[in-house]
Amino acid sequence: MAYNPARFAADSGGLIPAPYGRACAGCARAKCKCFYQEGGQTCERCQRLGKQCEPAVAVRKRKAQTQPPPPVPSRLEGKLDDIVSLLRSQAAHKESHANTPSMTDGSPSAASVSATYAAVSPPTRDPDVAISTVSSIVHLSRPSEDVTPSPVAEDVAAHRLSPRVAEASLDDFRRSFLPMFPFAYIPDSMTAADVCRGKPFLWLVVMALSSKDVSRQFAMEETIWHIISQRIVAEHLADLDLLLGVICFASWSHYFKKDKPFMTMLSQLAAALAMELNIHKDVPQARTARRENLTPQVRTMEERRTMLAVFHLTCSTWTAYRKTEPLRWTRYLENCLRMLRDNAETSLDVTLATQVECQLIANKLTCAGLDEATERDAGATTAVLVNVLLSQLSGIRRNLPQGIQSERAVQFYLSHTEITIREALAARPRTESADSLMQFRRLEDLELLMGSAERWLDAFTHMPLADWVGVNVDVFAQFTHTLVVVLRLNTVSEPGWDLQESCRRADVLEILDRACDTIDRVPPAIGMVDAKGPRSGLFFKTTYLLKAIKSLFVAEMGPKDGVSILDDFLMNLENEPWLSDILGPSWDAQFEGAMDMPFGAA
Repeated sequence: MAYNPARFAADSGGLIPAPYGRACAGCARAKCKCFYQEGGQTCERCQRLGKQCEPAVAVRKRKAQTQPPPPVPSRLEGKLDDIVSLLRSQAAHKESHANTPSMTDGSPSAASVSATYAAVSPPTRDPDVAISTVSSIVHLSRPSEDVTPSPVAEDVAAHRLSPRVAEASLDDFRRSFLPMFPFAYIPDSMTAADVCRGKPFLWLVVMALSSKDVSRQFAMEETIWHIISQRIVAEHLADLDLLLGVICFASWSHYFKKDKPFMTMLSQLAAALAMELNIHKDVPQARTARRENLTPQVRTMEERRTMLAVFHLTCSTWTAYRKTEPLRWTRYLENCLRMLRDNAETSLDVTLATQVECQLIANKLTCAGLDEATERDAGATTAVLVNVLLSQLSGIRRNLPQGIQSERAVQFYLSHTEITIREALAARPRTESADSLMQFRRLEDLELLMGSAERWLDAFTHMPLADWVGVNVDVFAQFTHTLVVVLRLNTVSEPGWDLQESCRRADVLEILDRACDTIDRVPPAIGMVDAKGPRSGLFFKTTYLLKAIKSLFVAEMGPKDGVSILDDFLMNLENEPWLSDILGPSWDAQFEGAMDMPFGAA
């Protein structure tokens, strides 16, 4: 029903309620209804209480105008900025306390330390952030490294190098070491300080290997072993930096070998680190509803390259020492190999992919996998298998770009894989009732094997002096394997095989003499200085090893004047399975199947 003032006044005894917003000041303060008398100027309450009836203020107080609320993503970004600022301030506060050591007499000043080794200080890591605009949730994941300085970086800080020396060492590593085994990608734009800041342990191993001062090399080795034993084994630290450092240290372990080899142990440690980091398989798919709205995680190219490097390392260890077989080849590793070959960030990625493909072919002959039926008919099965493997190797060669085929490391692996395959044919037993066709095929197998060995030795002997420092354990094992093959080709008793022509084409003793002469010229050419004391660097003792191998070869070929066998060297062969086949059965005496390859189990 509509409001009628006259009717309301009649019902209320002549009182008229004040319009909305027109109550007197007294009634407004008392928060009670204000009624005016009909025809009067004062309200009923003020008249009853005997108070002066003052009209209320006519102007209403307006509410301040507010801005519309920001959208949800803007609010999330604002909160995120506050969190990141808080984390940075805390990290800066901790770093300021950590970098203010007490200065003692004779200690370098803070300015000098910063100038000579600025790369040691680990960077401040911002948290990894994932924003879900649908569910309005901010996900903060754990940083890849702690905000506080890592213990590994503190260990590495003991070895301060000038920027000039560090850059020169990194350039040498890029030029001579990485092409032999491209386990990591270090762009030309990345400085030594950048490498140390992101991967301090890898930086330490790189500096140790490329150092021209053998004394400094051995000093860095002690820190490397401390990090491996204390940080990795005792404290269970695991990250990509530690894994890459272990791979690098193991691949060139002959630089630091004393009495017994340790490559097998480190290769197993590298495999354990890879599994601890969970990079040996693909990223599991998201299962929760919240994660479905986020960008799915994928393996980075660095992780895939590193996992292939672990496989490469285990294959190299198997080739050299025959103690543990390579990692099992999986579908995930196959995907990593395909992606590295198809989406290569550098030409060295194609080199690594080619090396792994060659190792896969060789593993089919050298790894345990023959069943009983194969063992009963080893000769026939080997012939079929060898033809298949040679076809696969030809396919790898055919699909390589011309520039990659000319790379020395690629030539090493292609030629050595062919040697491994063709040696299985040469090791087949010679039957008494062999006809002329069978004899011709055997001579052809020996000729093709000699050609493969010549190609490998040609690439090795024409290597520049500066590149000799980059020869890793795998390539050196290929060298000794090729020497054994040439030795057998120089001494095999086979009707129709010309031993004089074999020695003219590749004389194993002359090859060793030439290698000794080349190695003696490496240190003066690159400015390498040996350590003072009983322990010598690799290039100051390798000549002795090769001369001892020559003495062993001469004994195998027959006595000659002026050459004696080194008894102490023969006793140490127990720890050097690379040459175990020299004392084993020859091709024309007994057949042990495709598994009877050089560097047999120690």
